[in-house]
Amino acid sequence: MARKVLFIALSFFLLSISFVSAEEQKMTPEQQQQMVQQQMLMMAPLFGQMMKIMMETQFEVLSQPGTAEKLATYAKNFYDELIKKGFSKEDALQIAMNVGIPSMPGMQK
Repeated sequence: MARKVLFIALSFFLLSISFVSAEEQKMTPEQQQQMVQQQMLMMAPLFGQMMKIMMETQFEVLSQPGTAEKLATYAKNFYDELIKKGFSKEDALQIAMNVGIPSMPGMQK
């Protein structure tokens, strides 16, 4: 998995170098737009791979036995702190339920 992340990072680096190189060649706005569109088409599969790796990693962490305990501790501490700050128990529960458990963007409920 680390190799995939390294490959994706290297790909982004190489694409950024090509973009800087094109800037130095004084391209017309139309040529620049076309180049950006081509680069985005090239990067789309990389974004997909990166998202897959991130999701697989998150699922691996969520599957570990200690993760549920840590999430429960977070939820309880958050609820308790809301009450300490002056929220009623009902309001604190509602806020904690609405906020939920922190996660990656796109992985929320």
